[in-house]
Amino acid sequence: MEKILQLLEKDGRLGAAEIAERTGRDPEEVKALIAEAEDRGIIRGYGARVNWEAQGLSTVYAMVEVTVEPQENVGYNAIARRISRFDEVRTAYFVSGAYDLLVIVEGESMHAVSDFVGEKLATMPGVKGTVTHVLMRRYKEDGVMLEELNEADRQAVVF
Repeated sequence: MEKILQLLEKDGRLGAAEIAERTGRDPEEVKALIAEAEDRGIIRGYGARVNWEAQGLSTVYAMVEVTVEPQENVGYNAIARRISRFDEVRTAYFVSGAYDLLVIVEGESMHAVSDFVGEKLATMPGVKGTVTHVLMRRYKEDGVMLEELNEADRQAVVF
């Protein structure tokens, strides 16, 4: 199962026949294992990583450090779940360090991101503070290069 999940995580377009070939399993067995993983919530979704800038569309991304006041009996979970429900939130992590949550948000403009952070996120009950870092350029996301590498950009591997 682990190898099947790794292959799908890298490329969700792979079909059962190709996965079966790469793993030495029967295609019907692969289909059944994938269906089981979907039913059990192991596979949470499929999607493409898109370089919107190459398509001529501009999207602003920001990483927001969020400090929260943990709530009795639920800790950070309740507020993290509330934050995660916003459409503007692409990703939310509970982290160690100087802040509690790392939230990646997106908007059509800097103003949209600013409005979301200032009017919705920072004003939520339980949020003690936010620090916003606007992403200037995305080079690699989830293991996928978003820009073509030129030979001059490649780093030499030295052992």
